[in-house]
Amino acid sequence: MKKSIAALLLVLLLLGAAGTYLGTHQDSIQLWPWKKSMPFDGLSKAISDSQNNLFVIDNAKKTIHKLDAQGILQFSITSETGKNGEVYRFNDMAVDDQGYLYTIRTLLDPYGIAVKSEQIVRYKPNGEFDRSLFTQEYGDAQVKRYRLGSLRNVQVHEGKVYFFNDEVKKLSLYETPVGNSTTTEPKLTYSITLPDNKYVSEADGFKPGEIYYSTRSGEIYRAWSEGRSELVYPLPGIERTRRNFPESFHLDHQGRLIFIDFNSRMITRLDPKQPYVLEGIVNDEKAKASGVELAFDATTSSIGPDGSLIIVESAQINRRLPDGTITPSLVEAEFSRSAQNHAILVWSIAVAFILLVLYAVKIIFVNLLKRRLPLMVKQIFILIPVIAFSMILLSTVIYNSFSKKMEEETFSELILLAKNGQNLVDGDKLESLTSPLDYGGTTYQSFRKKIQSVFENNARDDNQGFYKAVYKYEDGVIYRILEDDDGMHMFNPFQQTPENQQVVLEGKTATGQWEDFSGEWRYAIAPIFNSSGKIIGVFETSKNLDGLLKHRQSVLNSIIRNIAFISIGLLLVLVLMTYVLLSSIWKLRNSVGEIAKGNWDTVVTINTRDEVSDLGDSVNIMAARIRDYITKVENFSQSYYRFVPQQFLRFLNKESILDVELGDQVEQHMSILIFNIRGFYQLSKRLTPEENFNFVNSFLKRFGPYVRKHEGLMNKYLGAGFMALFPNQTDEALLACVEMRKELDIYNSHRLSVGYSPLDFGIGLHKGPLRLGIIGEEQRLEGNVISDGVNLATMLEKMTEPLGSSILITDSVVKTLEMPKDFLYRDLGLIQVDSVKEPLHLFDVYQGDAETIRALKEKTKALFEQAVTYYQVGRFYDAREAFLMVIKQNRQDKAAQLYFYMCDEYFQKGTTGEWNGTLSVS
Repeated sequence: MKKSIAALLLVLLLLGAAGTYLGTHQDSIQLWPWKKSMPFDGLSKAISDSQNNLFVIDNAKKTIHKLDAQGILQFSITSETGKNGEVYRFNDMAVDDQGYLYTIRTLLDPYGIAVKSEQIVRYKPNGEFDRSLFTQEYGDAQVKRYRLGSLRNVQVHEGKVYFFNDEVKKLSLYETPVGNSTTTEPKLTYSITLPDNKYVSEADGFKPGEIYYSTRSGEIYRAWSEGRSELVYPLPGIERTRRNFPESFHLDHQGRLIFIDFNSRMITRLDPKQPYVLEGIVNDEKAKASGVELAFDATTSSIGPDGSLIIVESAQINRRLPDGTITPSLVEAEFSRSAQNHAILVWSIAVAFILLVLYAVKIIFVNLLKRRLPLMVKQIFILIPVIAFSMILLSTVIYNSFSKKMEEETFSELILLAKNGQNLVDGDKLESLTSPLDYGGTTYQSFRKKIQSVFENNARDDNQGFYKAVYKYEDGVIYRILEDDDGMHMFNPFQQTPENQQVVLEGKTATGQWEDFSGEWRYAIAPIFNSSGKIIGVFETSKNLDGLLKHRQSVLNSIIRNIAFISIGLLLVLVLMTYVLLSSIWKLRNSVGEIAKGNWDTVVTINTRDEVSDLGDSVNIMAARIRDYITKVENFSQSYYRFVPQQFLRFLNKESILDVELGDQVEQHMSILIFNIRGFYQLSKRLTPEENFNFVNSFLKRFGPYVRKHEGLMNKYLGAGFMALFPNQTDEALLACVEMRKELDIYNSHRLSVGYSPLDFGIGLHKGPLRLGIIGEEQRLEGNVISDGVNLATMLEKMTEPLGSSILITDSVVKTLEMPKDFLYRDLGLIQVDSVKEPLHLFDVYQGDAETIRALKEKTKALFEQAVTYYQVGRFYDAREAFLMVIKQNRQDKAAQLYFYMCDEYFQKGTTGEWNGTLSVS
């Protein structure tokens, strides 16, 4: 059980580590280990640096990739998601000589349509975010922009970063130093007021006179230092139809204008010094001559440091070299070997994560559930997965059904809105729009305001996120007129599809869906008629599935939340039912457990009136019988423990007296205490046998508890005394001696008060090895202690009277005291005792003596011990004089007197040859 739990905890720890690692490397897990390249999907911009590294904006402006000269992917920068579901997009970029990347990062609403804010952001050469250089917020009071904000063309020149800000009526140029690590805001270096009714589309350049900008109506102007704008394209006399429109406008290194004309399917170059000469540098014929197919659909371009023209389409990148040749299409980025190895590592960890999950399930449902676990826990382990799986299945069915219904309703709503386009867009006025010059005019603005008033007045989430577009049908071609994307231009041809042909040819409403790099779309289109009933245009309403999914997600969250509540409620009901069913069993188990612990008065009370209740009654009857039997056994055991103490059994490692056998023994290191009443023999002769028993029992009852108080074991009674053992600290044994000696004074005061003579006793205390065991024969056993220490402690008790001490201890006791300073004792020196070969080093403990005796011994302690030292080294004269001074102060000091007589004798007569510095006491 413990191993399984430990394994489960280890697996959970590994799962946490693996999950954390996978969570921080989500991008790598999207890369298949065997995949060596990543195809482009939704390119919008590409630039190169002086080392020929290529930076591309891919994935519908969501990602920036850096590729080296060989096309190996170096890093990717992925756009974030705002705190309220907003989405970030990259609209432009530039790179400096140090490898720092500058980009215009646009924050759109959750539907990817309306612009919320823009930033000029810098990234380090390794792709890490560095800082934001400039922020443009778009509040409700400002002009509402769609998909494309006001910032234009971030560029790096002469150690500075430049970018334009379209302020509707004027165009401003800002600059900031390259590599500046401070938070200084970019400063305004140039501003120009736009011509009347002109709106900026693109801009390039950084020096007045060399700054050019294009307008929504299709012109290109040069901006001079005095704020004057000069028309550069199209000049009067230039052959240009009303459908030609310059897009993806740039300046090359020679100051020539490069732009794309989608109507002519051509990339054009215009030298401002020769404004009437338009050079088609890339077209279908030239591209095919180099073996390249160009779609001229959402195509952009940029100028490389080497003067080459970088041409970007949605899924390919080509270069037009200065010699006019076009390189083969670059359609994918190669992964580096390290990236592939990292992907293998991440996928290996992901596989290990799945295996660990399966192993955790195996531990829970195989190892743990087969072992002894509470039934409630087992049911929870089983019920939770079953309920979770059932609820997930139910949620999936409900969600799929709801999604299908919601999609049908979305199409119905889109059809209704598309048909309403006839009321929003006047066909006659639409027919009057003939060229991009009509951009921003009265008719154009009336269309936009009327459409916005219908679609933007309702703030409900499910009424937001619509994309609207107005198209004009003319001469069999469908042209863009007005869209929510500010990056789209008027009179760009729109691709023909069976659906829009059905609208313009048959006048029927059509629906459809498509999926591109910007997402999955649902749309409806309906015809726009003029006053004569002729189909003059198409009105489209569409919705990105991302926006639709947001609403679906809110519904799904609601479904999941409600089902979660239902699941929790259902689980609680099941747990409650299980609890009710198991409560009787738990009660029975707890009651039986209490009985097993020895709580025999426990009564099982179960009121369910079922089989468990019957079992409870049977347990009560069984418990009553066991209780009676155990009571008898316990009474017997308690009585027996009075003869054989439980501590004695514990020393022998026996659970009960039933386990004791003849010969059981164990060696211990204990303090041995011998306690005896002095003169008991003379006292007992004056008492009757009954009085003797009463006296001894009364006396022992008074002093025996001190042994147990200090964790001692009463081993044997000695008639007028006892032998006790102390297995723990020596301090406890000595405290018991001192407290018994103090108790004697109280005891004697009581005896004197009733006319009895006082008693005295002696205590001998020694610490050393001993052997406890069972002696006797099979029919008669007895616990006993065999040790020289017992004899030694007995001799100490007998020597207490001649040495004038109430408590005598050996040096083995003193050496093992943990707190020797807590006791009052004096060194008696080496004492030679008959029948003991080696002399004993004894100490007189006077802490429990009467106050007068204790004070005198404490007062003379230092002098007494000095005299003992003189004696031991044979300075008998000095010792005699010192002992004499002790006796003069304490005439009751028998030890001092005994030493005095021996000193005087040795001083007068000398010592024998066997004298070894000891005091002989017999």
